Amino acid sequence: MFARHHRLAEGVRAAVKAWGLRLCARAPKWYSDTVSAIIVPEGINGADVIDVAFRRYNLALGAGLARLAGKLFRIGHLGDLNELMLAGAIAGAEMAMRDVGVKIPLGAGVTAAQDHWCRTAAPLPARAAAPVSPDVQSQPGVKTTQPRSVARA
Repeated sequence: MFARHHRLAEGVRAAVKAWGLRLCARAPKWYSDTVSAIIVPEGINGADVIDVAFRRYNLALGAGLARLAGKLFRIGHLGDLNELMLAGAIAGAEMAMRDVGVKIPLGAGVTAAQDHWCRTAAPLPARAAAPVSPDVQSQPGVKTTQPRSVARA
């Protein structure tokens, strides 16, 4: 469970880097595997990103608290979620940031996160071949040998 949350968080951190933004945590030793707080560029209000994300894209992002209010937004990556859910949150954050004037290339964060998750995915166990139907076996000229499993690179 801890490794899964760390891997998901690393994907979000890859997205933040691809956006050219930075995390609130100043050093990797302070990074959280539960939530990433993303600093918005000067002149952008993080509350506006959160508002647009929710009202336009039905995406709930977290806010900066106390002295960080308006300076960041947060993406959570803890609990019952997976890469596809988090990719959707990253895409929604990109669109909301773009809508409020943050100059980021759409898709950059999603691509970076996907790349990380693809590179770090556990190999799939070999899948047993499906048995050949007796109807197919009785047809002349039809091969009935089972296919060999394909090794992943």
